[in-house]
Amino acid sequence: MDDLDQYIDSYSKQRWKVFVLLLMAGTPGIFNAIQISSYVFLVDKPSYWCDIPDLKSAGWSDQMIINVSTPHQKYSSKKLEECTYYNQNYSIFAKNGYNWSMNNLDTADSKPCQYYSYSTRESVVTEWNLVCDNVSMKSNVHATMAFGKFVGGLLFGSISDVYGRKFAFNLAAFIYMVSGPSAALIDSYVLFLIARFLIGVAGSGIYESSYTILTELTSGKTRTLLCLLMNMSYPIGYILLSIIAYYVRPWRMLLLVLSLPMFGLLIQCWFLPESPKWLMSQGRTKQAWVEMAKLVPTAVHANINNDGQNNVEISKIKKSNGKFTEILSAYTSLFSTLDLSAKTVISLFFGLSCGLSYYVIALNGDNITADRYIYVALNGVVEGVSYALTVPLFLYVGRKKAVSSLFFASGILQLTLLAIPLEKANILLCVTLIGKFFVSALFSAIVLYVSELYPTTIRNTGIGILLTFSQIGSIIAPYIVEILGAKAWYIPSTVCGTLGIFVSSLVLMLPETKKTVLPNTLEDMKNTNSVKLSNCFKF
Repeated sequence: MDDLDQYIDSYSKQRWKVFVLLLMAGTPGIFNAIQISSYVFLVDKPSYWCDIPDLKSAGWSDQMIINVSTPHQKYSSKKLEECTYYNQNYSIFAKNGYNWSMNNLDTADSKPCQYYSYSTRESVVTEWNLVCDNVSMKSNVHATMAFGKFVGGLLFGSISDVYGRKFAFNLAAFIYMVSGPSAALIDSYVLFLIARFLIGVAGSGIYESSYTILTELTSGKTRTLLCLLMNMSYPIGYILLSIIAYYVRPWRMLLLVLSLPMFGLLIQCWFLPESPKWLMSQGRTKQAWVEMAKLVPTAVHANINNDGQNNVEISKIKKSNGKFTEILSAYTSLFSTLDLSAKTVISLFFGLSCGLSYYVIALNGDNITADRYIYVALNGVVEGVSYALTVPLFLYVGRKKAVSSLFFASGILQLTLLAIPLEKANILLCVTLIGKFFVSALFSAIVLYVSELYPTTIRNTGIGILLTFSQIGSIIAPYIVEILGAKAWYIPSTVCGTLGIFVSSLVLMLPETKKTVLPNTLEDMKNTNSVKLSNCFKF
């Protein structure tokens, strides 16, 4: 491993090669960002009211039908939202005409809509009537993808550690290329949710594996720089999404336009290298050096055969254990010692807090009365700036101080929204975007920090469990925004702000990992700093 690290150091200094590696590892993030935030446009809710077939077939206009059938007019963001209509004999109205009907309106009870009419029919909401009593089904569109990312994070972390980083990447890319376009062509609501679930699974898998490859093929400042810059693909995706969605309004066409470019991932499936550090940790020494030689031609290991006995022993262990046991072992290893258990639990809080805040802010545009196209684009710009400024923060300040400060600042800013009246929409938008700045910086920061806390043998599993719990926050987010946000617009930000401040205090117990060599095995963890209360006073 020591010899291999020397060649990885050498590879890290070849700027054009690591730049190409960054492009290959980072490009999938564009698709992840687009698919995640497409929810905002897929569930665009137009004005809606009860449709009366008898009056529609008689040639009445929408406004005429509203005038004679609507018990009251409820406006939200200048939209008509009606779930009931007068229980009248509308066949008589249709026969006698509009003027007669307006002069002979009788008092009548209201009953729920049987059919709906919409001002436009360009979203998933109008496709399956996701309004009124079915409004929770709208949140399912995002929640199923978030649940898919949850499952993907859980599965692909161990798949990557057991079968290899590149195998996991290729499998996730295949799922992406099948499920993405399929979601645009499916007529069934249930099948559509299944396709969204698979998109989420693929999104987690492709991010984890490519991120880990980038982590294990670079070292020092280069690793810090590239792992932070890799996330720049997300703001690029947000900006592209807002532009495309502005010009392509029908949801099926929009999803198709957003999904077909996924077939470009075939380039990465072919050219993205396997991690030599992973191959070495699996006892596949010869393959590790062959892979390393593709990146650094001078990488020739003279003592490959000396490791033969070790390779045989590792192979015997793997065969006797079986793949399922090996996958299960990757997860149990996260809790194999008191120190690893503490790091894992804190990582879970990282993911939950960051995931919840990130998606609440991303989906909360309507509750702060922001234009959705501008809101998504501004989210992308702010996120891009945050990733750029995180680089010097991590290079010169250190992981622990940076992560703790970012959690605290994001929590305070989200609580600050409580003091701003809803009528001050521009101020709300500015403070929300500043909060997004800190949360976005956190997302890139915690993945790098957590990857440095675990050894190579379970690193991807550690990242996977972090991203898995971030998806719990993502699953909860749309319900908090849609249901609790409807009761009081400030509830979503208050929940996120309180949790962020709590997690900022947990960070202080972790050790600093700046300028440390990444541990390769569980045995190496004995030589690293552990979680303890005294770390709160070490910076």
